[in-house]
Amino acid sequence: METAVEVLDCTAWKAMLDREGLAAAEASVGVLTKDDFSARSGRVLVWRGTASGASVALRDFRGDFDADVAMLLVADGDALATVLEQGLGEVPQLVRRGRLHPYMLRSLDGLEAAGLADFVEDFGLVFPRH
Repeated sequence: METAVEVLDCTAWKAMLDREGLAAAEASVGVLTKDDFSARSGRVLVWRGTASGASVALRDFRGDFDADVAMLLVADGDALATVLEQGLGEVPQLVRRGRLHPYMLRSLDGLEAAGLADFVEDFGLVFPRH
């Protein structure tokens, strides 16, 4: 099993995200280990696409998120290592297997306005329409 330090390595995430060719977005995606999520304490890796490539940083996590974080990906170390090695295309399979849990911190309209709606679609996530 990968350690949190290894799977939350900013350099490795930036390299993977730059290979993915992220579109620029106004909001960020947070990546958190299941253990830190459960403990409501630890480190959260935060990334977003910019015109010059991925912006990636580690932030302290104390149970809440900065206003710029619009989506959260929570998984065990092995699942995060898989995403790092194989890319974001692995996320839908990990979600279906229950190994990665996405949380939307904004409405679908909010995600669209922030430039993250494609992730919702690419990851196979749905928002119910009433």
